[in-house]
Amino acid sequence: MKTHFRRVTLALLSALFAATTSAATTANATSVLAGIDRSVVPGSDFFGYANGAWLKNAQIPADLPSYGASEKLIELNEHRVVDLIRVAASKPSDASVETRQVADYYAAFMDEAAIEARGLAGLAPTMQRINAISDRTALARYLGTTLRADVDILNATNLYSDNVFGLWVAQDLDDPSRYLPFLLQGGLGMPDRDYYLNDSPQMADDRSHYQAYIATVLELSGESDADQKAVKVLALERSIAQSWREKQRDAALRQQIVTDPHAPSQYRAVTCRNLDAWYTAFHVTKGQSLYLPPMGRVRMW
Repeated sequence: MKTHFRRVTLALLSALFAATTSAATTANATSVLAGIDRSVVPGSDFFGYANGAWLKNAQIPADLPSYGASEKLIELNEHRVVDLIRVAASKPSDASVETRQVADYYAAFMDEAAIEARGLAGLAPTMQRINAISDRTALARYLGTTLRADVDILNATNLYSDNVFGLWVAQDLDDPSRYLPFLLQGGLGMPDRDYYLNDSPQMADDRSHYQAYIATVLELSGESDADQKAVKVLALERSIAQSWREKQRDAALRQQIVTDPHAPSQYRAVTCRNLDAWYTAFHVTKGQSLYLPPMGRVRMW
């Protein structure tokens, strides 16, 4: 009887899982197909055909610079992690020491009243060290204390650091028998040097909004003359940006547009041109801009 009950239970769970998986798969497929713009001819602009409707209708959240499948997954994961933490916090007696530490840390982070009551007291030691800097030697010594292993060029491709320098320790690229420290540039509040040095109207507008943001942060922290100090902060970051290495020179960007199939959107469908099945599936015919004669297609096996 017990064996029969377990088999029935297992069968029900399997059926439920299969139904849930099937429903999720169907929903995902529907969501993907909804992004197609069927007014675009696939053989002329496959990227526009596959993504056109999504690009026209998708809304980027106001607090994000971009939005897509990766951001959705990150949001979903963050919500699930928060739910796990809240469950652990609601049952402290059942939680392990490590789980309880996580729950306590989260609770402290969310306790806005306690945070407001402390004000900037937690930053006082740091501000004292900064105020004590009197020459370049003292500045170099202080910057050394801010070094953290917070960047990773090869593995996590994390190139950003809040500090003026980011530290990465890895095998020597020329001699793998030893490890070396690598320093990366950091210290900017905006993504890269172009946001500070580019003269385009868009970048100028971004700088204006960023300066207003700095002023708001200073005002919330209790600083007087926040607007004037924001000008100085932005000027300091601009001087840091001037020492940054450029990502790519203009000539390299032009060459990328001409040769790289993964550069601008209109070039991202080049690989499809070599697949015979693609022509049949999307009715791509001679005369359309993405059509490639059979003799000119790369053979894949």
